[in-house]
Amino acid sequence: MVGTIPGRHESTMHPIQTFLTIAALLLCGIAFAQPIYKVEDERGNVTYTDQKPAPDAEPITLPEVNVVGADSPEVEAVVADSEASAEPEIFEIAIGEPADGSLIANEDGRIDLTVTSNMEIPPAAELVVYINDRPQPAVQSTAISFTDLAPDQYRLRAELQTPSGRVLAETAEITTRLIAVDSR
Repeated sequence: MVGTIPGRHESTMHPIQTFLTIAALLLCGIAFAQPIYKVEDERGNVTYTDQKPAPDAEPITLPEVNVVGADSPEVEAVVADSEASAEPEIFEIAIGEPADGSLIANEDGRIDLTVTSNMEIPPAAELVVYINDRPQPAVQSTAISFTDLAPDQYRLRAELQTPSGRVLAETAEITTRLIAVDSR
C-alpha cells in the first residue's frame, strides 16, 4: 500500500457499486420531486395530493424552495434583528420629587410629588399614589400636590394603571418627613 495514510483504508468500492449508489441517489431525488395536484370537491374543500386525481389533471406549480444554512450571514442577520426586537421596552416610572429621605418644611402641610417615566404615558392611564399604603384618588397627571397633611413621616409610592385598574408600572417606595413651619 504505497502512498496511503496510516490508519486509513483504500476504497474497495467497485466502479459498478459506485455507479449504482449514484443512480439510487438520483432516483431518490426524482421520487421526492413528484408532481402535486390540487383537488377541490363539490363543497369547496381543497386537498393536495401526489396521486393524479383524474387522467386530464395538471400538476400545480410550486414555488422554488430556498434553503439557507443555519450559519449563513442571512440567517445570522435575521436572528440578530429578532433578538434585538424580541424584548419589548419595559414601562418604568419613578418618583422624581420628593427625594427619598428628604425633609419637607412648609406651613400648609403640602407634599408636591412628581413622577417621571422612560416612555410617554398613555392618555387614558391614571396615576394612583399611595400614602402610607392608602391609595389616593386616581389622577391623569404626573405632578400632584397633597395638602393639609399633618407633620409626620410618610411612605410614598405610585402605580400607573389602566382605567380598569390593571397596573402598567409602579415606583419604588420612598420615605419623606413633613414638618410644619410657622409663617409668623
